[in-house]
Amino acid sequence: MADSAAVAGLLWDEWLPLSVRKLVAAELPGGADDARRLAVWLAGVHDIGKATPAFACQVEPLAQVMRAAGLEMRSQRAMGADRKLAPHGLAGQVLLGEWLEERYGWTVAQTGQFTVAVGGHHGIPPEHGQITALDRHPQLLRTPGGSQTLWRRVQHELLDACAAEFGVHDRLGAWRSVKLPQRVQVVLTALVIVSDWVASNPELFPYFPEDIPRSNEERIAAAWQGLNLPGAWQAAEPTADVKELFASRFALPPGAKVRPVQEAAVELARAMDEPGLLVIEAPMGEGKTEAALAAAEVLAARSGAAGCSSLCRRWPRATPCSPASWTGSTGFPHRMGRAIRFCWPTPSPP
Repeated sequence: MADSAAVAGLLWDEWLPLSVRKLVAAELPGGADDARRLAVWLAGVHDIGKATPAFACQVEPLAQVMRAAGLEMRSQRAMGADRKLAPHGLAGQVLLGEWLEERYGWTVAQTGQFTVAVGGHHGIPPEHGQITALDRHPQLLRTPGGSQTLWRRVQHELLDACAAEFGVHDRLGAWRSVKLPQRVQVVLTALVIVSDWVASNPELFPYFPEDIPRSNEERIAAAWQGLNLPGAWQAAEPTADVKELFASRFALPPGAKVRPVQEAAVELARAMDEPGLLVIEAPMGEGKTEAALAAAEVLAARSGAAGCSSLCRRWPRATPCSPASWTGSTGFPHRMGRAIRFCWPTPSPP
């Protein structure tokens, strides 16, 4: 939980585009600070659903240790097919929502827009029918009887600790009135997913960290260095006229002239108040590729976006990310590669 939260913080600070961070911040009363706290907290609590009988029963020797501590649970075999009603993402969404209701007075309608990032952290948000089915099997979340109270206490202690550690305890009251648009819910879920992937990599986060004497900060820093993600592209809006822009980005031969469609694309991009759909239609050979890349650079600089995706029906045999495709002397990958190397000189594109 702590590793995922730490990774989310680094992704937020070093990798996530400014446009995405602004998208989340715009919906929260505390702006950018709230947005980062929320992202880190959701990544930190995303696996709370593993603190349930339905999940813990899977490894019998470890389940026995938990039983000895008072956390009773049936065996995996005894639970049977019912256990599939409580995958840990869904269980986590339910537990986090319940905790927000009990501790902070949230309503069910208020919790779902936040807890969906926990429920969907394996790629698919739970459907209403799945939540209803789990509600009919509370024994999957807490074993009835004498240990039921202990299960609840353990779950809530973990969530209380996360709220304090990740700095949201004093913010959850203010967030109760927030209405997160679906696009923000999707972005936060995506960040939790990536954080989980990275933190689950045993090469970056060994299962037995005590084998290497390091502080927690040193361990996180070593994992981030080992991950070696390229930094976010921070485009600066080109100030040169269109002819100079194309000459610097695409190494045009002497005497080459910018085509009217290319000039129009750049000027339209410069005139747009916010990113939108810009369609370039022209015959083959008019320079649509260069026009699109130049317009994308302008729009990225104006919006804080940090990526450019290209779909082409006729790629060469080498894949777009292979060395051969970036070093060829002709064709689409070569032209795109030149532009990328100019705008993003280090590190090289992956």
